[in-house]
Amino acid sequence: MSTMIAAPRPHDVDVESWVTATIRPAGSFGRDDVPRLHQMLEGLCGCASLVVLDLEATRLRSARAAQVIEDAADDLERRGGCLLCVNIDSDTRARLTSAGHHAVLVDRGAPSDPRLGPTGPGAVPTPRAPGWSPTVVR
Repeated sequence: MSTMIAAPRPHDVDVESWVTATIRPAGSFGRDDVPRLHQMLEGLCGCASLVVLDLEATRLRSARAAQVIEDAADDLERRGGCLLCVNIDSDTRARLTSAGHHAVLVDRGAPSDPRLGPTGPGAVPTPRAPGWSPTVVR
C-alpha cells in the first residue's frame, strides 16, 4: 500500500520566517531530464522562500532545462522569494541568460560577499574589516 502526499500549494513568501532549500544536482541535464528537474523545482519553490541551486557538478545541455529553472525562478519571485543559481560556468550562464532574467546567477569562484575577497581553491582568506556584518549589501 502506498501513500500519496499532496504537493504543497504555492504561497506568498512570509518575510518573517524564511525557509531555504539548497540542492546540488549532479551530472548532465538534457531534454530527457526536464520532467524530473521541473518536479523537483516545482515542489521546492512551492514551499521555500529561497532556493539555492548549486550547479557546480551540473552541465545544462538543453535550453528546455534552462527554461525550467527560469520558470521556477519567475514563480518564486512573483511570490516574494528568490531562486539563486550558484557555481555556474560560462555555458550555463549563457543558457540561463537566454531563458530569461528571473534567476539570480553567481559564477563559480565568485565571493559570496564582495568584502570577503577571492574564494575557491588556493584563495587566501582576507580578514574581515571592523564593523563587518553578514547583511545583504544593496
